[in-house]
Amino acid sequence: MEYEENALEFARGEAVDGEKYFEGILAAVVLVDADLRNSIVLDDTGAGLDEIMANIKSCLVNIETARASLALYTTKTWPLRSEFHDLTLKWLKSVEGLMTDYLTELAEPMSRPDSTWSQAELDFYETYIVAYDEYLKVDSDWVDYQYVFAAENGFEISGTIDVDSWNGSSETIK
Repeated sequence: MEYEENALEFARGEAVDGEKYFEGILAAVVLVDADLRNSIVLDDTGAGLDEIMANIKSCLVNIETARASLALYTTKTWPLRSEFHDLTLKWLKSVEGLMTDYLTELAEPMSRPDSTWSQAELDFYETYIVAYDEYLKVDSDWVDYQYVFAAENGFEISGTIDVDSWNGSSETIK
């Protein structure tokens, strides 16, 4: 709930300093990340096509909301705001690419047992894995940079987020 509330405040333009800006970006990214992780859970648990497609839609809506929220802060002069903004947009684009270029096409096969996949579907899944590995590089850069941003803005980041404990879902923010 804390991340959903922080994302809503961020979307309303309520970040007043670098730390609140970070909290808003983090919240928006966590919601998108939860949807991305949920796509793996849905595949592993044999979810139906409708549920998989709803998750993809949720992720894409959360990405657009995050982009719109970021746009509210382009004139702010907090240290490294512009760099963090650009890196977050790159991260969002990477997740969006996974959703639109791969998972949308894989949704139907993912709704079936793996043993029913055609060779073409398996081959396409392999190209998704390569793209996912590229996403992991962008994700790693984003995770590392948050500490640089925090230090430049006079606050520390502590703790970790256990997104795996969220039952693999997030609510779409408006």
